[in-house]
Amino acid sequence: MTIPIRIVLVVGFCGLLAVSLGIVIYTGVSGALSNTLALIAGNSVRMVENAEQRLSDELSPIEAQAAWIAESFSSGRLTFDDPQRLRLALESSMAALPDLAGMIVIDRYGHGFQFLSKWQVVDGPSVQEVNILADGLLAKALESAREIKIPVWRRPVWVPELAQTAINLHTPLVRDGHFLGLLIQGKAVADLSNRLRDFDWTDSGATPFLLYDGNQVLAHPSLAEGALNATEEAPLPTVSAFDDPVIQSLPIMAPLRLQDFTEDERFKLGQVFFENRRYLISYAQFSGLAADKPITVGLYVDEDQYRPLRTKIYEMIGASLSVLAISVAITLWLAKQTGQPIRALAAASNRVAAGDLDHVPALPHSRLRELEAASRGFERMVAGLKERERILDLFGRVVPQKIAERMLHAPDGLSPQQTEATVLFCDLARFTNMTEELGPEKVVTVLNAYFTDLVDVIHTFDGIVTQFQGDAILAVFNLPMADPDHAFKAIEAGTVIQRHLNRQSYEGERLTARIGIATGPLIAALVGAESRLNYTVHGDTVNVAARLEELNKALDTHILIAESTVNAAKAPLAAANNPKLKSLGPQTIRGRETPVTVFTTTSD
Repeated sequence: MTIPIRIVLVVGFCGLLAVSLGIVIYTGVSGALSNTLALIAGNSVRMVENAEQRLSDELSPIEAQAAWIAESFSSGRLTFDDPQRLRLALESSMAALPDLAGMIVIDRYGHGFQFLSKWQVVDGPSVQEVNILADGLLAKALESAREIKIPVWRRPVWVPELAQTAINLHTPLVRDGHFLGLLIQGKAVADLSNRLRDFDWTDSGATPFLLYDGNQVLAHPSLAEGALNATEEAPLPTVSAFDDPVIQSLPIMAPLRLQDFTEDERFKLGQVFFENRRYLISYAQFSGLAADKPITVGLYVDEDQYRPLRTKIYEMIGASLSVLAISVAITLWLAKQTGQPIRALAAASNRVAAGDLDHVPALPHSRLRELEAASRGFERMVAGLKERERILDLFGRVVPQKIAERMLHAPDGLSPQQTEATVLFCDLARFTNMTEELGPEKVVTVLNAYFTDLVDVIHTFDGIVTQFQGDAILAVFNLPMADPDHAFKAIEAGTVIQRHLNRQSYEGERLTARIGIATGPLIAALVGAESRLNYTVHGDTVNVAARLEELNKALDTHILIAESTVNAAKAPLAAANNPKLKSLGPQTIRGRETPVTVFTTTSD
């Protein structure tokens, strides 16, 4: 038997309220005075935690944009060799972040572009070329960037074009281990002050603030309109000179005990006195957040803001019976408001359980924080399930479906491993000439059709394609899942590819491919940046397969197979009696002192 939540709330809430009122009347106000400080301290800790989280959320889009631009340079999608494309891409990126004050991107020689927000620029163009010879700070920043590997927040600086001070994120641009240049993104500190001013808990009388290195004011509600008397030498006002007597008193603040309210040792509580009034200050220091030095996230509140709490305790004693009656009515209303989103959540859960993700109803909003969080969390979960299905479908286009499922459902199965595997390296002949003859659109059409056919063949023989390198394909067999016949299947795949190309044309073009196959030890792992990983293989075996593909030119062959692969495939080759292999004897390949005995197919 189940009990409606309405009955539980009415009986539980009203019963507990009656007991609570009796205890309050019995105990009186003896604990009211001592609890005031506890209430203030507890609220302060939560508010500071909230402010730190919101600051992190404010900076996350900038860090995500930096990661995207760095990855675009790393992958070659953006280069300094194509300034027009670079400029258009970064202008579009700026438009996506209207709160970003500006950005600078310079190559390793100090040449590049400066982009300023069209909503914040004071005078001059929003986009202009820059040169470090005209700016000593840029020269120092570029030199420092050569020593860093990841994005780093630097000290706030004064930006004359914006007439504002900005925090700035420096991101090195690197490709293949080579330093290309530097990306600098700036966010006006006035925006941070705006966010502090707009926090929903500022109505409680709390005044939030951010300090840089403990002695300079980074953000404060009074700076929300950009009223910052700053210069290049002093981009931020000091605590002692700031136009807020409570902030000025921070250096002489008297500490208070806070251990009863949080176990986080970063949080501190103190008090200052000004004009016979006590202000309680809660703060914590965070490193690596918005600047190179620790950022102090804090707030202060006038203790008088909490005096009405004491008065209400006395008033509650006389009005306890009335409150109890009113509480019953309110509880009934709350029960209705609570039950409605819970019932909606249950109905939506049944849809998910049935696998009908496309018809999950939208959940109503609730003024109750926990129910609202549960509803929005459920919607995010449904969106995640939909995204997971989409990723599985998309991922299945890159690797066989069973491997995609393993990567998604058993990520531990893709931990770094070293094993013997077979590598097939395939490259098109005369691709450069074909590119010049066909033009870009037709070349892309031909390549897409060609890659589709070859990938289908490789997947048929349980191989996976780990890389597309221009017109070349790098495929591996026996990874990530073990296959005892990997060498034989690689030979079969290469033979089928050649047969297919002999009878197939693409847009009227006959394609010729050279294939190198080698077997040996490999290291396989997910490799790349934290935000983007590729499943790839490393080892000398990859080099041997690539060199054998090149050796086809000299030997006038289409497939060359290393002796290591033939030895590994002896048993299945003998059983199948096909394809026929012919030894071409030891051959010298580039990069190896010892000759490699190679084979080719007799049908080649």
